[in-house]
Amino acid sequence: MNRVDLKPNSTSIRLPKRCLSHQSSVPTPRQPLACQSFGGCLGCNIHTLSGYGGCTSYEPKTHSERYCLRLLTVIKGEQLIWYSHDNEPISLHNGKSVLIFSVNTFNDVFISETESYVEIADIRFDCQLLVTIYQQMSESLRDNGINPLTEKRRFVFDTSVEIQQFINQLQTGLTNQTGAGSLYAVSQAYQCLAKLLSQLDMIKSNKKDSECSSLSSRTLNRIRKAHSMVSSEPEKNWSLSELCRQVGTNETSFKRGFKLLFNTTFSKLLQHTRMKIAAESLEQTDRPIIDIAYQVGYASPSHFSKLFKQHFGQNPLQYRKHRQRP
Repeated sequence: MNRVDLKPNSTSIRLPKRCLSHQSSVPTPRQPLACQSFGGCLGCNIHTLSGYGGCTSYEPKTHSERYCLRLLTVIKGEQLIWYSHDNEPISLHNGKSVLIFSVNTFNDVFISETESYVEIADIRFDCQLLVTIYQQMSESLRDNGINPLTEKRRFVFDTSVEIQQFINQLQTGLTNQTGAGSLYAVSQAYQCLAKLLSQLDMIKSNKKDSECSSLSSRTLNRIRKAHSMVSSEPEKNWSLSELCRQVGTNETSFKRGFKLLFNTTFSKLLQHTRMKIAAESLEQTDRPIIDIAYQVGYASPSHFSKLFKQHFGQNPLQYRKHRQRP
């Protein structure tokens, strides 16, 4: 697939008064608030919303009843409070995503208690154009005693590798407002939705519960410890066998439990963590690329560059030029 440059329209939006009508004590984000939009076809709209101190997302009322499935992801922001229409405020932070059904209209305000820079991705799927998928998800939830429309429950989970990679593509220039760019963005959004659907299927059939029950709580805790070790020291020359030895479990149980707990593999987590650190170093420092490669655990700079391009769609030098401020 040919690559196209990202040149989305950036506009300033005002915080509508109706966003705060149900929570008079909610603080107002600093102005201006920025919104960038992608997709806009096949029943899918993608927005990235940002601002210092907070941002807002809303959908105006329409004459006809409309349902949409929304996937919200916190890209940047610490100690966020999400004020959502007709729902109790909840806390969010960088690395968290939310799946929620919205009916007709929604007025969401995201406030940073530390007044940090906030950036939210809001992917909206029109349920009227996705009748089969919408029914499948509703049935999966109802089988577990949840009515998605009456309860308006918000499902908070750790942002998956697939969602994070999709957001990286939006930020680094793989989609734009042309027809090809919009189709590509929407196709990637639907891939993220498909991943979530597969997880709901696991819930419906109780596969995850039954498989987790075959692993002892001690084994699961050891796997969680391994996850923490890799996340805190990704630059180390980790091997699966050595990691299993350190936490005291066998490779078969480790692989199965790791996938069930974190919905990814050990190797994917390690690479994702390394790429995230490398991207931050490229954006925030002037360190040579070869030093950054060594810093995140790659002995071969060329191999690092190849993996980085696969992950972000740009090689390290292109990424630095695109992201660094002059």
